[in-house]
Amino acid sequence: MRFCWLLITLGAVVLPNDICAKDAKPASMRAQVTVDNWDKGGALSHWVYTHLPEVFPAAVVRRAGAIVDLPRQLQPEIGGLVLKEDDGSSRTLDQFVNDGAVDGCIVLHAGKIVYERYPTIQPNDLHLIYSVTKAFVLTTLAILEDQGRVDLQKPVENFLPELKGSAWAGIRLRDVADMRSGIEGNESSNDAYRNPAHKQFQLEATLGWQPRTAPNLPEAVGSGDLLAFLGTLKREHKPGETWAYTSSNTAVIAEAISRVTRKSLADAISELLWSKIGAEHDALLAENERGFPVGHAGMAATLRDLARFGLLFTKNPAPGQRDVISEQTLKRIFTSRGGADEHGMLPLTYQWDLLSDKGELAKGGWAGQLLYINRDKDVVVAYSGTNLTDNPKLELLPCRIIAKTFF
Repeated sequence: MRFCWLLITLGAVVLPNDICAKDAKPASMRAQVTVDNWDKGGALSHWVYTHLPEVFPAAVVRRAGAIVDLPRQLQPEIGGLVLKEDDGSSRTLDQFVNDGAVDGCIVLHAGKIVYERYPTIQPNDLHLIYSVTKAFVLTTLAILEDQGRVDLQKPVENFLPELKGSAWAGIRLRDVADMRSGIEGNESSNDAYRNPAHKQFQLEATLGWQPRTAPNLPEAVGSGDLLAFLGTLKREHKPGETWAYTSSNTAVIAEAISRVTRKSLADAISELLWSKIGAEHDALLAENERGFPVGHAGMAATLRDLARFGLLFTKNPAPGQRDVISEQTLKRIFTSRGGADEHGMLPLTYQWDLLSDKGELAKGGWAGQLLYINRDKDVVVAYSGTNLTDNPKLELLPCRIIAKTFF
């Protein structure tokens, strides 16, 4: 859910100062939640983002094995980083974070915690990560690719016969994985999440995240039938040519993973990925009433476990992580669509939001979620947030500046 709005310095969202997990009263908060208001921002959204299974059906993404240790070697100077504002004023990173810009922020260098703050949540809270979920889904796909269980050159209908005869037929899974399917539903504005006529709104209504009360919705939306809904979508562009942020692509990938593995998406992510990263906690994955996963945005995890996932992509993952992401996968991520432009930005693959020739990867999500990895600097930054309104103002969390200044 939600186009990530990644800016070159990577976006965050302003939060109200009175958002705080300890202030929430579970019974009264849950009574206020509806499918219309849960993501509109403020204290109610903050409560939902940290209490996912109390609002939506959710499957467990199970951890296993030894926990990867994250030694604390805090560098106070990171918090003192001076950030320049557009109006000429300045504030430190600590002030920015503590003023309510994020729910939590963690920075790892060489596998050690060098900066960590939790203004409005606790370290063990499972926080909804929205579209950062896509990184887990597509990494699971890449692992299946390495195992020879998925050929991305094959068309969608080879994996999902229900979509034979639909606009998806003939589109390579490679183009779906890279957001180049040409299928309608581009999330280029907030209208995608507020207008019932928009195909992204309808996708989320099918998955139980938007109301189903608007007139003229496809029948599949009302019944929660994800595959039937995907079959109603039309093709807007020739596959393989135009990149467009369209979460229906992730839904197709998620269903293909389930078919190949003969497991639910939650179980597939657990078996192939989450159980191997040294996570401290289980994660969660939202589903609709029919068991279809919210594969594009429905995971919840702790910030430290999100950072542990980020370590997989560094040049020095933890000892227990070193066989999870192959060099072949990393090569495909960084090179499969060609070289860098004049700014060092690479064509986007595997639904990452930023790839650079400096070894950077980033994936963002609505309401201030972000995972940033700098392979050359051995840095991982992860943060969680809550939107103040349904059309939030963006702030900047300078992940690239942190990496460049201190490492």
